[in-house]
Amino acid sequence: MTSRREFLQIGIAASTWPLASQAARAAGIDVIAASPRTESVPLYKVVYDTRFPASVAFGRRAAELGSAVHPIDGDMTRLWFDDVYHQWKQAPVAIAGLTAHGPLFCFERLAWDQGLRVVFRAAHGDGASALNHVVSGPLSMHADARAALARADWSVPMADVVTRCPRGKSEIGAFSVGVTGAEGILATDTTLYSWIIAPVARA
Repeated sequence: MTSRREFLQIGIAASTWPLASQAARAAGIDVIAASPRTESVPLYKVVYDTRFPASVAFGRRAAELGSAVHPIDGDMTRLWFDDVYHQWKQAPVAIAGLTAHGPLFCFERLAWDQGLRVVFRAAHGDGASALNHVVSGPLSMHADARAALARADWSVPMADVVTRCPRGKSEIGAFSVGVTGAEGILATDTTLYSWIIAPVARA
């Protein structure tokens, strides 16, 4: 089990290590029909952060969809030590969330030892004059993600997006959009991330 000292070291790194993004740029919001549904990855837990209204709305919607949700207040330590660590030792199950960078980074680092990876990541942060969304994940999720991010309440439909992550190997792609007007308000200076960590097929 990851010791508390090792856990704190991961947490310190999370506060200083930026997420690298190699997202391709896409101009505007396209109207794209929802892609055909495939079998989705079952989510063990969906994490939301009570400090951010967008994250709370995400968690509320995930609960409505039948997911087991877990609130945090920026610190995922107890969730890790009391729950996820033990579950991952039994089986490498998928988790998802809408959080700040720190919890995602910590879960991502801890997931590697159990054969899990971040398979979908979307950064939501304020740019100079727009709310910028940078998305990387299975191509089959892109149409739904674009439609969700065009809405003022984007975090609510993003819960639908993450609960529909396809099972199995998928072609991965990236895109970014900048949203202005009423839809381009994040209501926090903190960049938020919607994400999925799931088991990956071994070659």
